[in-house]
Amino acid sequence: MGKPSAPGSASDSPSARLTEPRSAISLHGPSSAPYRDDPAATDNDDDDDDELPPLYSEHDEYHDEGPLVDPLVPPGTGPLVSPFGHDSEGAVAYYMDRRLDSDPVFLADHIRRLAVVPPRPSVRLRGTHRQRRRRAGDNSHVTGGDDVVVDFDIRIELTHLLYADIRRQQAWRALVTAGNFEKVRRGTVFPDRAPGFGGAPGGDVERDGVPGLEQWCHRFCASPARLRCFSLERRIVGWDWDLLRRRLEGLVRASNYRGHAVVSFPIGNAQADIYSDCRPNRWRLTGWIRFIFYASLLFLITWPWLFLRTRRWETVAAEWYVSMPTSVPGRRQYAAGVSEERWYALWAPAIQRAMLDRRDGLLDQGDLERARSEVAGAGVGAAMGVVDRSFGWGGDEA
Repeated sequence: MGKPSAPGSASDSPSARLTEPRSAISLHGPSSAPYRDDPAATDNDDDDDDELPPLYSEHDEYHDEGPLVDPLVPPGTGPLVSPFGHDSEGAVAYYMDRRLDSDPVFLADHIRRLAVVPPRPSVRLRGTHRQRRRRAGDNSHVTGGDDVVVDFDIRIELTHLLYADIRRQQAWRALVTAGNFEKVRRGTVFPDRAPGFGGAPGGDVERDGVPGLEQWCHRFCASPARLRCFSLERRIVGWDWDLLRRRLEGLVRASNYRGHAVVSFPIGNAQADIYSDCRPNRWRLTGWIRFIFYASLLFLITWPWLFLRTRRWETVAAEWYVSMPTSVPGRRQYAAGVSEERWYALWAPAIQRAMLDRRDGLLDQGDLERARSEVAGAGVGAAMGVVDRSFGWGGDEA
């Protein structure tokens, strides 16, 4: 991307002293004082019930109708508008409010707050094999078709790698805008470069360099188009996904798994789409209306119409840095102090154990501890793992 937004306040933390973009913002939270027992209170164990703390229901700040608090977002910096909805994968949040498509100052403030919400990267390792479909109660007769059997489906959260100090919400991030030579949607239907820089003629030529966030918000709100969408993309920078994929694929081969293994890196909260508040946009984001259009095949007509009528702005991104280059060529400094190789060395035993155990779910710190404490051949499960690796497992049925 091109032009970063205006820099935030300076920080005394180590992350702020790195050679990072001027718009990188270190997230800070108030530090709480450590709890210490009151010696005077410990001597009075026979106090009556009047000295006990009040019940939870007596605290006004813990009502059920209050907004949910995200521990990864500094207090007071959450989005100004609640999401209208989400996609089925949890990767995109949809926002719709009259102020967002008519007030550029309100929109810019909302975008800055959305940039503080982190993406949620994860690792997913899924293994399947095909099994012949057989008649119920008769294993000797094979019916037509195959069934896909899931041998393991493992997921590991990576969000903590984005934070230099996750308790204080300190991270390396920057809010950037698209450069003039980048092919993106600039209030258009199809991606293109800026006018005057190889883009389609007819638009405003950028004479003052790369537009910033405020300029793009003004253009979005001033557009006469009824169907509009302003997108904020959350990117993860400084992490070698290809290296990690090769390591995990090698781990699968080392376990002698003969099925079909797929390594993927799904990212939640990857994007926020702000739609103009109008009836067609509300209908396109409402689940039951979408279902009716799919069931009646009306989407074959309406979806092309919506695609060609919607003007999109994909010019702003929040970049989250897992690592940044140092003054030494070829070396990088990691926000959480964990490189790709170190992460793999830490998690490889737990992942292999979960594969052999046919796990389906999210691995956590407990799996790491169990993998560390496990000794070779300590039990039946470990012995079965050795047998599987010796003879191979998870292959398709002929």
